[in-house]
Amino acid sequence: MKQDRDVRNWIDCNKVWQDQGRKIKELGSAGFWNKNWKLRSDHVREKRDPGTKKRLIEELFGMLDEAGFHAGGARVLDVGCGLGALTLPLARAGARVTSLDISGQALRHVAAEADREGLSIEPVECSWWTADIDSLGFRNRFDLVIGSMTPAIKDLPTFDRMMACSRNYCYYSGSLWGMNRAHQQILKKILGTDSLHRPTGTSRFMYHFMYLYLNGYRPLVRINHTQHRMEVDWEEAADRMICSLDHDVPCTGATKRKIRAYFKKSAVDGKYTLRSGGYTGMMVWDVNP
Repeated sequence: MKQDRDVRNWIDCNKVWQDQGRKIKELGSAGFWNKNWKLRSDHVREKRDPGTKKRLIEELFGMLDEAGFHAGGARVLDVGCGLGALTLPLARAGARVTSLDISGQALRHVAAEADREGLSIEPVECSWWTADIDSLGFRNRFDLVIGSMTPAIKDLPTFDRMMACSRNYCYYSGSLWGMNRAHQQILKKILGTDSLHRPTGTSRFMYHFMYLYLNGYRPLVRINHTQHRMEVDWEEAADRMICSLDHDVPCTGATKRKIRAYFKKSAVDGKYTLRSGGYTGMMVWDVNP
């Protein structure tokens, strides 16, 4: 992209924000994500709200259709695919999906689901932070490239890399704001703070939106408000919280014990109800404005 003064200043602003950012190195660790997805994959089928999931998928396909993209026969790259929340619906709609993730654990889950349904999905295990799209043969290869709710798209270079793989459309989504109620209680009661003073997802989504806007793109944008309620074993709730807090500050043994004690005490018949909510941004744009 051509970098005029406004774009250069915006890139510099983005770099300043990143320098003050969260402890992001762990989010580039395959070990971290293998552990994270192993914890979640055993529960994903039975505990996700099918109604909420269906509405989000319908909204995605509605946005893509409005932008001019149709899945049948299209080549799609899903960057940071996780457990296949978008890979699988797109493959069901007839797209040829390349699913990329740093976690072999996540890709095995996606491959198993694809085999079970007779879908054709190409898994690629690598880090998007260091991916060589020319060696992978990805440059200008795909009709749609997706970066959905993933730390794989962590900055402008990884965002540009995503766009460079598309010959037609890109889709990006990110958290605008959200906080688990239990998370707030843990921060206050155990860690003695209401906030870890980390930059929120708002900055990342808005930085990418403004980067596109300043470069002449006019993405189609949707803002969603979601609320989730899920009952899990208290041990799982505690493990999720420890994993989440570990993104920001190392959890000592003493802190982990306090967290587990909190969830055990708050549980009813061994179960804890996780309640969370927040706002997410979604945008689709043509890479050939």
